[in-house]
Amino acid sequence: MIATLLFPINSIAQQDSYFSQGVFNTGYINPGSYGIEDELFCATAVNRMQTKDIDGSPVTTVLNINGPLNFINSGVSMSFFNDKIGFLKTPGFNLGYSYIFELSTGKLGVGISLGMINSKFDQSDWRLPDGSTGDIAIPTGDVNTTTFDAGLGVYYTNDKFFAGISCMHVNRAAMTKASEKTTFGRTFYAMAGYRLTFGFTDDYELRPSVYVNTDLGVGKYSVNSHLFYRKKYWAGLSYRFDEAIVFNAGLELMKNLKIGYSYDYFITDIQKYGGGAHEFLVSYRFSISTGKGNNQRKSIRYL
Repeated sequence: MIATLLFPINSIAQQDSYFSQGVFNTGYINPGSYGIEDELFCATAVNRMQTKDIDGSPVTTVLNINGPLNFINSGVSMSFFNDKIGFLKTPGFNLGYSYIFELSTGKLGVGISLGMINSKFDQSDWRLPDGSTGDIAIPTGDVNTTTFDAGLGVYYTNDKFFAGISCMHVNRAAMTKASEKTTFGRTFYAMAGYRLTFGFTDDYELRPSVYVNTDLGVGKYSVNSHLFYRKKYWAGLSYRFDEAIVFNAGLELMKNLKIGYSYDYFITDIQKYGGGAHEFLVSYRFSISTGKGNNQRKSIRYL
């Protein structure tokens, strides 16, 4: 992001925000996952505050609601998000649809998301060094640009395994800042995980997974492990290569309502100056049908 701001000519906008609990929020980043792993709809809200001790550090909030339309083998989704870093704010929303193929070994979802992104530049938050005459690439007033955005995804799951790959900002949505035009670079996500049960009553589940977020220029890669007890309590440990060690935990407060928290301890020098990253997650499962529905937990991804 810093490089983009300092050298904006023919540039590509910031890589999408990274979420340490991304494996629990697949509906936001992979259109193929809509409604594929659960009989109920799921609303997931995430708030991430990174290096909060540094003025203008990133703060990202997302809300995704997705669930199945079983009568047409489909899933639908609605997402709202807001990303703020310094003087740049990027709110937006999208609507999504996936078609779910029933395979002999599991389910395969293929989906698309369509929406809008709004890029806001607030000049009042920009502070130039004393004596500076400015930069021709930096707007002299507020900028507000709205543009179309699209994403694609494929997701596979069965009782023990899940894997998905997706590309957001497929159309490389364009923004205008000052005299230059920048674009959101295509961001690719890939993940895979497995569930291992053990104990005499299968009360314990170990869920190792891998998670990748990259724009083919800058990438984040993590290996994760979560230990669940009776699907109601969990603790996890992740390692994001060359960047952070992540601790997370969560619990079910009441039926279908769960909360999670993660803390990123950065293994780079930024930990000394800005502290770690805090991420809060709330997940609620619900039915939109008039019948009783099926409240059995079938997902290995949802909390």
